[in-house]
Order: sequence, then C-alpha cells, then structure tokens
Amino acid sequence: MNTIRDRPVLMLSTIHSSHSGRSGYGLLAQYVKGAEFLNARRADPGGGASLFFARVARKFAFSRWYLGGSAELEWKAVHRLHAGFEGVVHSMWADHDLGYLDFFLNKKRQKFCGTFHNCPDDFQHTIRFPSRLGKFDAVILMSECQRPFFCNAGVPDEKIHVVLHGVDTEYFVPRRETTGDSIFTVISVGGFRRNFPLLRKVCNMVSDVKNIRFKIIAPTAWRTMFSNVPNADFFSGVNDNELLASYQSASCLLHTAEHATANNAMLEAMACGVPIIAERIGGIPEYATTESSLLADQGDEVALAGAIRKLAQSPALRDSMGAAARKRAETLAWPKVAERMTQIYQAL
Repeated sequence: MNTIRDRPVLMLSTIHSSHSGRSGYGLLAQYVKGAEFLNARRADPGGGASLFFARVARKFAFSRWYLGGSAELEWKAVHRLHAGFEGVVHSMWADHDLGYLDFFLNKKRQKFCGTFHNCPDDFQHTIRFPSRLGKFDAVILMSECQRPFFCNAGVPDEKIHVVLHGVDTEYFVPRRETTGDSIFTVISVGGFRRNFPLLRKVCNMVSDVKNIRFKIIAPTAWRTMFSNVPNADFFSGVNDNELLASYQSASCLLHTAEHATANNAMLEAMACGVPIIAERIGGIPEYATTESSLLADQGDEVALAGAIRKLAQSPALRDSMGAAARKRAETLAWPKVAERMTQIYQAL
C-alpha cells in the first residue's frame, strides 16, 4: 500500500443519502494515496434497542448531530486502532460524526485531523464540547468565515487550515453540443439552509419574461411553496444522470442561502460550465470568482432578479462566465484538493 511517508491515513465519513454518487466530501478519500476509508450510512437505526442506544449516545457526544451511523463509523475506527493502526486519523465530518473517538487515540501513535463543514452560526448547535477541539492536531475548514469560532475556542492558528471543498471535474463536465435553446433555464439545487422564500420572490420578479423558467431540484417538503409559481418546475428524487443533465442544460444556477460555507451544487454547476448567481454571504465569494458569478447582497431579490435578466439578455456574457466557471472548478478538482491535504498530513 502506498503511504504518506510510510504513515497511512485513516479517513472516516458517514455517507449522506442526499448526495449524488459523485458528490460529497467522502470522495476525497479516493484521491489520497495510502488512504484507508471507513464509512457508514448517515442515519439512525430503524427502531428497537439500537435506536435507543443511538439516542443515548447522542446525548453525550461531541456533536449534537451524532447519529447511529456515526456510532457505527466510530466503532469501526476503534477496531482499526486496536488492530494497530498508526498514522493520521481524519474525521471528515467532525461536526456531525465525532462522538467519542478522540478518547481512544494514542497521541504517540496517531495524529488527529478533523474537517468542519457547518456554517459559523450552526456550531453552537452542533459542537457540544468546544474544549475538546484542543485534541485535534489539525482543523480543516471549508471557508475563512468559520475561522473566528475556532480561534475563540482556543485553537492555535497554526492548527487551522482552510482547504476548499473539491468537485469531480471528470464527471461534472459541460455539455459538448450547443442546442440553441430559446428558453433561459435558471436552476436551483438542494435544500439544506436554502432560502426558498427568497427564491420564490425572485421567480415572481422575472415572471414577465416569458423565456425565463426556473428548474428547482429540492426535497419534496418544499414543493407546495412553488405549486402556484407559473414559471417554476419542481423536481425531487432525481438520479445522478438526471442531475448531471439538469446542470448541463441550465443557463445559470441561482443559489439563495441563509448562510453558506461550501456547496456541492454550486461547485458541480461550475464544473458543468454554468454561471453562478448568488448572494455575497459566508464562503460563497471564496468559491465563485468575479469572472464566473454575479453576486448580490444577502436577501437582495431585486439584484438577483436583475442579474438573471442581465444574463438572459447577453449570450456572450453567459458564455464567458460559463468558461470562467469551468476554469475555476478545475482549480478545485479532487486531485488538487487531495494534494493540499497530503501536505497537511505530511506536516503532522
């Protein structure tokens, strides 16, 4: 097995059912040489004693969002540690999946690394024991907007590393042919921390332009909000191929958010050569460049609607922004993110 300077990396992640097969942070493990990947489904048991014990475990876990799948993942990791693993242990969703694993680590045999994905205003709800952050040898963040929380919790600055989220640029690619569609399709993908009321307002503000339509891919719970919006089509439960086709046929992606660090949908759309329209909030400006995106102040539906009209009226601008979006996504391809992570592992 290839190793990081003869010391392997044990990477741990629960798998989110809402992510497509080529989405999600767990893909990073496929690109780190020498990585051993342990995973579990991010869910609670269906019932009975297993569900009872999962709920008890959550009451005292590091993360308040700890699930039965998180416990299963940590149990696998503990078995691996007892079998003699020596190297770097990377909790890839530490703000969701870390419960008790840090108590089982031997500082002389293992270095502990954790990635945190949540928005800064979520940490008070997810991290039950901030004092335990001191056990990490490296803290990986998705955005600079997260840094103040960890600095205030006493984590030394030299332990904090911002490594931007990656994207599968070999799967998410622009469509090869141009169809000359007369419809300008605005796509919105995802449900977590999305501002759907704002999205609805934007839909209504451009309803007078007949060739602009919205394609909203989101959890079923939000369907009724758009049931009487005439220029919006709502979809749930799309498969991987349908999602890819939706990105490739989109004219732009509109991302309305309550807050944000990294976002799979935005990165995947960029990899497909789709311009981004979003709010200037959280980590979004760190991912979407000025050449590839039109950013508005948070909650400014007038500016967001104006950006859509501007793109719809300028195919040349749309094409140049799409090319810039693809170029930006290529800088965040998983092999490049893995290279940056490997440097951190080596430093440990």
